[in-house]
Amino acid sequence: MDQKSGFDKLLRFANSPLLDGQRFFTFFGRVNYSQQVALLRILAIASEKQLSLIDVLETFAKDVRGRWRIQILRLVDLLRSGVSLADAIERVPTVIPANAYFLVKAGAESGTLPSALALAVEVCAERRNERDYLRSGILFYLGVILLIQMLIFGFICYWIIPKLKKIYFDFGITLPEFTVDIIRTSDWLIKYFWAFPACVLMMILLRSILFRIGILESRWRPSGSAGLYPRRRAPDVLRFLHIVTESGRPLMGAFETLTHSTKNRFLSQRFQAILEDIRKGNDCWTALHDYSLLTPSEVRLLQSAQRAGNLSWALKAIAKSIERRIDYRMALIREYLEPALIFGIGCLVGVFVIGLFLPLVKLMNSLA
Repeated sequence: MDQKSGFDKLLRFANSPLLDGQRFFTFFGRVNYSQQVALLRILAIASEKQLSLIDVLETFAKDVRGRWRIQILRLVDLLRSGVSLADAIERVPTVIPANAYFLVKAGAESGTLPSALALAVEVCAERRNERDYLRSGILFYLGVILLIQMLIFGFICYWIIPKLKKIYFDFGITLPEFTVDIIRTSDWLIKYFWAFPACVLMMILLRSILFRIGILESRWRPSGSAGLYPRRRAPDVLRFLHIVTESGRPLMGAFETLTHSTKNRFLSQRFQAILEDIRKGNDCWTALHDYSLLTPSEVRLLQSAQRAGNLSWALKAIAKSIERRIDYRMALIREYLEPALIFGIGCLVGVFVIGLFLPLVKLMNSLA
């Protein structure tokens, strides 16, 4: 009994806001996107057939190992304690794909969970087949490049510049002002090198504070910046409205659900303002455009589809179109960011090298 309680405490500690469970259990195996989609599909089938989620998940956990099994068992414990599926997934956020969470949460809030899970499976399966979606490791790649360049830059500042400075001073060469500035900058960087990791730690702490007070969403969700760029959340909103339309529920109830289906304070306020506009009698699609979720052409298309009785198809099609445009723009940014980062750091190192070798050329000429 003591071992079980100790294991439960370990699970709660690993999933606490102060320690990411995903990172804590890194040594137990990697949870990949395909595993998350498989679990999401199982949840969708169990919800549609009205099976016991606890029994289904316990059976599924017997066939998996490592960190993946620990997270599923944690999900089972939460469900057994009376926590709803959406809240349990929020506490163990890496069990399903991040882009499916909003649909699951909104579907649970509106009573359309089986339909929401089925649509989430469809969307995640499509994105898994898109090769560019699997390029999330580009951030790791750019980080490695930046780290290597910083190590090279640090080696120049710590090892090369002091030796060149001693050579110049021993020969009594009058250094150019440009070289003097570089030497001063190098000395300052070596003296206060601890400031850089301190800044990184402060940024991490600030990010955690923003998550805690609700300015940013859960760190596992790809739409953490959706409060500043609500267009990223538009596909999820339209897919949720598609589910509501398919189930025959009124759209007013769907917009009421949206106001408390996210912990992002900015998004919640935006959805609340949209709801107030609709209550005043304004068109819901125009309200979505006024708050930067839709474009004028998309508003006209939805209005036409609503009059023609084909609103459900239009919502789903527009959501997919928006998502593809966003993915294309993000891929384009990544393609430009990689060479720009390398070029910028290369230029910085080149400036240091040129500034340090100018006096060396002068010294060689004087000796000749």
